Amino acid sequence: MRLRFHRKSLAWGTAFLMLASALAGCNGDSSPGSAAGEPAASANMNESGLPIVKTPITLKVWTPMSSNASQFITDYGQNEVYQELEKRTGIHIEFIHPAQGQEKEAFNLMIASGELPDIITGAGRYVGGEEKGVRDGVFEDLTPYLEKYAPDYYKLATSDAETKREVTTDDGKFPAIYMIKPEQDAPFRRIMFREDMLKSVSMDVPKTIDEYEKFFKAIKDSKGIAPYIPVPNGLEEQFMGPLGIVPGFYLKDGKTVAFAQTQPQFKEYLTLMNKWYKEGYINKDFAGLKAAQAQALFDSGKAATFVDAVVGTYNRGKQLKQNYVPAPYPRLKLGDRIHYQPSDWPVPNQGQETVITTSSKHKVEAVRWLNYAFTQEGAMLYNYGIEGKTYTMVDGKPKYTDYILNNPKFGTENANYILRVHFAPKLMFTDVAANPNLAKSPDSAAIRQKWADDPDVDSALQLPPIRLTAEENDKRSKIITEVNTYSDEMVLKFILGAEPLGNFDNYVNQLKKLGIDEAVNISQTAYDRYLNKK
Repeated sequence: MRLRFHRKSLAWGTAFLMLASALAGCNGDSSPGSAAGEPAASANMNESGLPIVKTPITLKVWTPMSSNASQFITDYGQNEVYQELEKRTGIHIEFIHPAQGQEKEAFNLMIASGELPDIITGAGRYVGGEEKGVRDGVFEDLTPYLEKYAPDYYKLATSDAETKREVTTDDGKFPAIYMIKPEQDAPFRRIMFREDMLKSVSMDVPKTIDEYEKFFKAIKDSKGIAPYIPVPNGLEEQFMGPLGIVPGFYLKDGKTVAFAQTQPQFKEYLTLMNKWYKEGYINKDFAGLKAAQAQALFDSGKAATFVDAVVGTYNRGKQLKQNYVPAPYPRLKLGDRIHYQPSDWPVPNQGQETVITTSSKHKVEAVRWLNYAFTQEGAMLYNYGIEGKTYTMVDGKPKYTDYILNNPKFGTENANYILRVHFAPKLMFTDVAANPNLAKSPDSAAIRQKWADDPDVDSALQLPPIRLTAEENDKRSKIITEVNTYSDEMVLKFILGAEPLGNFDNYVNQLKKLGIDEAVNISQTAYDRYLNKK
């Protein structure tokens, strides 16, 4: 089995040294307005690096705005990092923010109008994706620009074969600049337990499916409650994973794409969930519960375990004077290797895919401005804010100040978007290293890292971000919409016992009639192209 490229977390000291050695700045300078010609002859490079331009220019940037920021500022031009960027680069950014909740509509109207800004973040909203936008002549092909004008991004994006595959098209071109996170955080989502429930039945956190069943029975018998709240659609990868599948399209042997909900192991999973439901181990109303309702049941002691964000759940427990603890990934038997660890892809569908429009008169300057977030100096600014204000260096390590940890105007989650740049096309440091929420609570950082040293975990089942052609995407989308509608309905029926598990083969045959095999073949073809990229 081919093991997925797996980015592991490093201690800050090691990561900083790697960053300094691998991404030593090699920025140049270009004269304003020089991008109108061919990239190779459009700038007058020199050794100084900054400012990018000697005469100030303005770039227009379309990007959605986080509600955590909009509570306190009207646009990202009021973010202190972007204000500092203007001082350093000589480039003023005029932000264009769509109304929250209307990003897709605003994006489509902007594209249809033909009046485009210089830079668009979230270009994956383009019908057919950012690659299609390049083919349509709306977005600039960045391939001729990056090696010379974004050397730090280019070096990182081509630092290994896997990352390069992820950020390039099937023909090896660079359609956009993406957020890249070389070192992977510990998973933010795990099975969470109430520690008091564990102690009440004299058990440790379960590690195998058999141990889960013993815990569930003990809680039901002693407390009279259904101990477990599954996710509403019934597809919990942390219990599917031990059987060798993850929801939707996945790699079943490192090279062959499959659709989990048609596999024999999925029947095993449904059999397990149905058994737990019949035994009274599963909350009978799980399918209709919203996240806040599930949390309330857990907090009030009407449930003993569910899957949720590790840090958020832990911190909420502390506020309630209760101790919540995360579990390692469950196994069928101790020592089993787990292959469904989530991966932080450079193209993670987080809306950070950033393009430069063909109508921009400052393409080179825009490329160089974006590259700054991948330099050593720029990455520190984006991830930590302004040295001496939001952080200071203590014993060679950045340490946040009260200005960001205990700001009198807003909390640290708001500060993520006002005093630093949380999500953007940038070299992204790990949460444990750079998220002020965790810096404010060492216990939170420690609980996030719990079980992160598990040596028997990889991402071999995870399908990377393959790129479909417009025709493939249209065909597969139509198929998968019908497939998911039918499958989601049947999954709940199987778990609840409304549909006998003896009808599983009939269910699979219906998925085949809906075209799931064709959707798998489309995905396989795209994955083969992905592997064949040079």
